[in-house]
Amino acid sequence: MLDELFLLNGVLNIGDWIPWMDFLDLQGYVKRMKVLKKRLDRFHDHVFDEHKAKREGEKDFEAKDMVDLLLRLADDSNLDVKLTSDSVKGFTRDLIAGGTDTATTTVEWAMSELLKQPELMKKATEELDRVIGRERWVEEKDIPQLPYIDAIMKETMRIHPVALPGNIKPEDISMEEVYGIDNNKKVPTCCSHGAQTPIPSLLVENFI
Repeated sequence: MLDELFLLNGVLNIGDWIPWMDFLDLQGYVKRMKVLKKRLDRFHDHVFDEHKAKREGEKDFEAKDMVDLLLRLADDSNLDVKLTSDSVKGFTRDLIAGGTDTATTTVEWAMSELLKQPELMKKATEELDRVIGRERWVEEKDIPQLPYIDAIMKETMRIHPVALPGNIKPEDISMEEVYGIDNNKKVPTCCSHGAQTPIPSLLVENFI
């Protein structure tokens, strides 16, 4: 569904440019959008029903995620701006789509960089085997015990930021702000955003 959502968000619909041809839906995009909306509505309704059932089943319920918070706000009659069901669906869809796309892109860049430096991949794998093992998945609570993996992800997001204001370049991001250390030793490691020359970057080795 997300792939279809991203595709339909960026297509060029002839009916938008030639209004009198819009009703023909020559490319079939409008039909696909309507089908996708129904699928997303069913998905959202299922998720909301699950969260509402959990909330009703607990006496002193506390919101555990963003969906719980949005549903609680939607039930709040004291809000100046009332949240409707469509508003909650829209916020939820934005969170899922935005979070999924950026996270996937960051992981792809991290793996790309690690494949070019097998020694770093080996150290990361050893840390995972030592701390997590091979019997379970990594959980958020494990991050403090994975400093090497954490450093790799921070460096990946610094070199390949998924969203960066146009007036800021990756090489201008302060290492002190990112890692809380003052280390000016820099080595060229990769190119980013179509740069013609390698961007100076600290190796992950310098963070540990």
